Amino acid sequence: MQRILMWSSALLAMAGAARAADWYTGAEPAGRDAWIVAVDASTTVSSQGAQFAGATATAAPGGDLLTSGPRLRVDALIGSYRVQGGGATLGTQAEGAVMAGYAWASPEAVLAAYLGLDARRNELASAGRVTEAGGVGIKAALDLYARPTAFTMIHATASYASPFNAYYGRVRAGVAAFAGGYVGPEFALLGDDVYRQWRVGAHLSGMQLGALQLGLSGGYLQDQARKGGFYATLDLRTGF
Repeated sequence: MQRILMWSSALLAMAGAARAADWYTGAEPAGRDAWIVAVDASTTVSSQGAQFAGATATAAPGGDLLTSGPRLRVDALIGSYRVQGGGATLGTQAEGAVMAGYAWASPEAVLAAYLGLDARRNELASAGRVTEAGGVGIKAALDLYARPTAFTMIHATASYASPFNAYYGRVRAGVAAFAGGYVGPEFALLGDDVYRQWRVGAHLSGMQLGALQLGLSGGYLQDQARKGGFYATLDLRTGF
């Protein structure tokens, strides 16, 4: 699952059309397990009252996730956020995407690209009035996970969806810590036609707890609607 801080405001600026920034789960990079299917879930909360949960399932129909080949991916997201300005007080967003792609894998790096269909619905409620907007379009995503050395990692992910021109990007770097995990800085940028936000913080990711891989991150965020704040994210990954 996954919650996330988000933006808000300006979504109402155009009567009858509620728009919300894209939010992508930022799946944990491929682990060392030769899974056929990986499931990533994440939840994010912020000091600004936003909460989002999302999940991504990635499958390698021709082999496993550590081998180059075709990929299938399904994304899902739901959440709510506080809005400041325009008389709006509460916004909600739901998204679903189905994509196909290809992954290029080596012993220490995996690069995957995806393209498919995206559907999303945004809603704003204010003083008993509800404004809804939705759309179906194209979504593209790119993921890179690499271990430059035996003790370091880099993970970068980005997505773009044509409904509302929503985008999301996240970059993490780390050094080996404990329980198989990595610790280091992270940076994220997200937005759409009417909103922008950036985040900077630290992460502890890839810790192995039984069949689960666990990640924690948090830090400072800045958006154009409610200005500065703080966020915290929990990531989980498993597979078979």
